[in-house]
Amino acid sequence: MTRQDILILPGQGCAHLGLEVSRILGVPLAPLTSREFPDKEIYVKVPVEVAGKVAVLMVCPGRRPNDALIEALLAARTISRLGAKEIVLVVPYMPYARQDEEFNPGEAVSIKIVSEFLESLGISALVTVDMHLHRFKEVSDVFRVRAFNATVMGELARFVRENYGHDYVVVAPDVEARQWAEAFSRVLNAEYIVLEKERRGDENVEIKGVSGAIRGAVIVDDIISTGSTVATTVSLLRRNSVEEVLVACTHGLFVSGAESKILSAGARDIVTSNTVVNPFARVSAAPPIARALSEIIRE
Repeated sequence: MTRQDILILPGQGCAHLGLEVSRILGVPLAPLTSREFPDKEIYVKVPVEVAGKVAVLMVCPGRRPNDALIEALLAARTISRLGAKEIVLVVPYMPYARQDEEFNPGEAVSIKIVSEFLESLGISALVTVDMHLHRFKEVSDVFRVRAFNATVMGELARFVRENYGHDYVVVAPDVEARQWAEAFSRVLNAEYIVLEKERRGDENVEIKGVSGAIRGAVIVDDIISTGSTVATTVSLLRRNSVEEVLVACTHGLFVSGAESKILSAGARDIVTSNTVVNPFARVSAAPPIARALSEIIRE
């Protein structure tokens, strides 16, 4: 297989990442034609010849997860019908991963259903970035196809070190964020602490567990959605005389005014990757995605 046998086909919201990945790998780029009709149906067109090619289909759910899943369905089925040799699916931010258990009777275990749906598209492999894995420990516990969970935590930590220094304690706002704090702290060569979180609703969160003198802290998590957990953590740190608080995450969804909530709580700055387009996306997820795709290409 040569590089010219591979095509990067990014969908809506993926043009930036698709272009970067294609440049890193030195493979052709052909963005999907994808748009929404007035009645909210999705239109998808594959713009180039894909017969005999390895098609790398990239869909970016961000704040439009349901549309992105339909886009993936329409694109993958069309790519297959047009004769692609195989389809590799890239989903930088994996939606529905937080509903990984039947917490209450009758609830859908959403990530298992979504993973089965994506596998049904005829993909040979899948790449995602810093997937929310809590009750499932490995991405292979969720997907039966070859699946790669790339990480951008190292890139985020290096950005913080190069732009803000390294005199920070790394803070995980809850036990689920421990893995991200560990990875981040290794790059900064810093200690990390894990706080206790008690969730009382979708946006009502209480954080406990700070003691001792901390001059600077960087709060690290995989996803910021409503920002309630992070904002509460920022407030707690500031009340405990932490002079400077930074916030870093992979997927910056920032719904319900999350960024304002976090900055108003006393955070100096927010840094995210570009898996989701947002004003704080200063670190590219393209290099780890490209590394994962290189592994797939070599196999």
